[in-house]
Amino acid sequence: MEFIACNTDNYRAWRTQPVRYIVLHYTANNGDTARDNCDYYHRVGGLQASAHYFVDEHGVMQSVRECDTAWHCGAEAGRRYWHPECRNANSIGIEMCSRKRADGSYYIKPETVANAAALAREIMQRYGIDTEHVLRHYDVTGKRCPMPWVDDPAQWTAFKAMLTTNTDEEDEDMTRYNTIDEVPSWAQGTVRDLMAAGALRGDERGNLNLSLDMIRGLMIGTRYAEASNPRYATVDDVPDWAREDVQRMVDTGALAGEGAGKINLSRDMLRTLVVCQRMVDEK
Repeated sequence: MEFIACNTDNYRAWRTQPVRYIVLHYTANNGDTARDNCDYYHRVGGLQASAHYFVDEHGVMQSVRECDTAWHCGAEAGRRYWHPECRNANSIGIEMCSRKRADGSYYIKPETVANAAALAREIMQRYGIDTEHVLRHYDVTGKRCPMPWVDDPAQWTAFKAMLTTNTDEEDEDMTRYNTIDEVPSWAQGTVRDLMAAGALRGDERGNLNLSLDMIRGLMIGTRYAEASNPRYATVDDVPDWAREDVQRMVDTGALAGEGAGKINLSRDMLRTLVVCQRMVDEK
């Protein structure tokens, strides 16, 4: 799967919550492609919007890493959330390219829908997500998106049914992955990082001997660890209990960060800085 990195103005680095939801969208364009969208969000900053994946009839392209927060289902100004839990911070956004009929109505090509369903199934397997946690943008904020699936709920029902289709999982469970190259592409980065850190070593001959379930478990564990100790890219990302102290450190020059407002703090670093600041305040 090709990855074209989204402009850093259009998403938030890292996550503050584990992934629990998948949210489906449509691009509301006529004849666009996954590459068109990835290129656009790469070139243009300041959009304050993004998605992890773009899907067309030919395949899938990635724009934002799953460990980062895409801005795809936030409530617009003046609009309240319909869903009690699903937010940008705990979801993965999938945008489907659309087409327009002569009467102005939108539709999504069956091949695009099939590719989106296959992608959603992979993500569900990685994070242990059930079909009840796969939503339309409409279900989160009430926005008419994807419009064809809001106007015709039967299409949404049909898509949800595709998520439970048998995908030869029994055969996959018998497969053993012994090298990085044999590991599915969606997990290679995580497995490589675990090996580099010495957390995953394989047997005496260097064979990893991983089953698909083991790989999924490694992915879930790694994502959970990342979410449990998030990184805060800017002062606005910092939790309320620490934001005032961090802002004072930035204002006084005690915390310079990486420039352009990027502070890139882990939770442990944040707690340490706040303790130090409060010790200074007490003197």
